[in-house]
Amino acid sequence: MEATGQVDDQVGEVIATRAVTDGDRPVLIEMGRPAHTTLDGGGTAGFRIEGLGEFTATGSDGVAALYNALLDIGAVLARANGNGHRFTVLDSSEQGFPAAPRTEMDSAPTTGARGNEVIALRILITRVGPCAVEIHRPTRAPGQRYYLCRFRIDGKPHAVASGLDEIQALLTALRMIGARLMLPADWPLTRAS
Repeated sequence: MEATGQVDDQVGEVIATRAVTDGDRPVLIEMGRPAHTTLDGGGTAGFRIEGLGEFTATGSDGVAALYNALLDIGAVLARANGNGHRFTVLDSSEQGFPAAPRTEMDSAPTTGARGNEVIALRILITRVGPCAVEIHRPTRAPGQRYYLCRFRIDGKPHAVASGLDEIQALLTALRMIGARLMLPADWPLTRAS
């Protein structure tokens, strides 16, 4: 599914989606662009789960808010399962996030300009000094059924993560950044390595 760019109260501009199932019923999950909400750089990221509502995750900046939204989506789905829903939830290495259903994906092309949009930026303090990390908006690979999420570390050439949908591509980018900088798995929640 392609992000719609729709603007809503808690979600804001949709930057990534995932289609899952609750039993046999298709359910759309949409993530909003992280926003800075305080003078100290704190951020929020809204998300919507069709049939369950809209939610907001917070963090010390946009990267942390984005990561917390991914964690919160898994928690909301797990609670829903406790109340009779039937979402498929993977193990904790996938941060509790449901698997994408194995259905025919929409083959609409994506616009190249969207992949150039920086959606989150952080300056990390590493053992070798400050390091800038920028994460771009996930987009569909031209003519393909998978999605790409570009990122850049410290001004070096862009690297690209991929996934079956926009959310998986974004999560892969976060993991690749952590691996390249030898950071802990939950690096988006910390301010230094």
